Amino acid sequence: MSDVCDHEAIFTAFKSRRSAQRREAIRDAYIDPHADELLAQMLDESADLVFDKVVIAAHLGDFTGAAGDDSLRRVIRVSGPGSRDLRCASLLALAKRLGAQAAPDLIDGLAGSDASVKDYAVIGLAGAGAADNDAWKQVFVYLRSVLRRKRRAHGQSEVAFALAYLAQHDADSSRRSELVAFIRKHWDVIDEAGWFAQLWPDASPDGPRLELVAGPDRESMRAWAREPLFRPLGVPLA
Repeated sequence: MSDVCDHEAIFTAFKSRRSAQRREAIRDAYIDPHADELLAQMLDESADLVFDKVVIAAHLGDFTGAAGDDSLRRVIRVSGPGSRDLRCASLLALAKRLGAQAAPDLIDGLAGSDASVKDYAVIGLAGAGAADNDAWKQVFVYLRSVLRRKRRAHGQSEVAFALAYLAQHDADSSRRSELVAFIRKHWDVIDEAGWFAQLWPDASPDGPRLELVAGPDRESMRAWAREPLFRPLGVPLA
């Protein structure tokens, strides 16, 4: 069977009303040599915000190509009921695909009003290594806001991801001093002593004077931010 016929069969199955057939079509598209183009077309054509689009967007993070980039950039701007998970998955996928080049898209996500979308934008920035002066300022504002949340994530928290981004891009000595002074002032609220012990002990209240604080190992911090969310997802479950 030719590639064209295979693709026709994939899209015929993808248009089925049965979710099992659509999932099988997404799986077949993922393992196809033209996966980026096929999944991008599926993302554009699917009307299912709750499951199909989110799964497709997330798995596009495992590929590269203009088709997928364009499709993901379209869906990060959707709005309305059920769109949050899609925007989150799409931002993370763009960060995985493009690295630092995803900075403009991630900054747009950070500038929005949805808290979860902001969280994923910061995760993307921390893992993608995207240096940007405006982003640094916006992530600092974001850090202040998440410290006021009554409920925060455990483990790789929103606070730690914000710190991971800010600390990676503190090459300016005044910027580093500003960040470390903030960390020490809000140490008990930040509540990430284990994270600092592992990745940036100098920034703790027991560390050296502000002007003597050394920057963290940026590669180690970026590796922390990328694990596990930047791993390839692999073949979707059918």
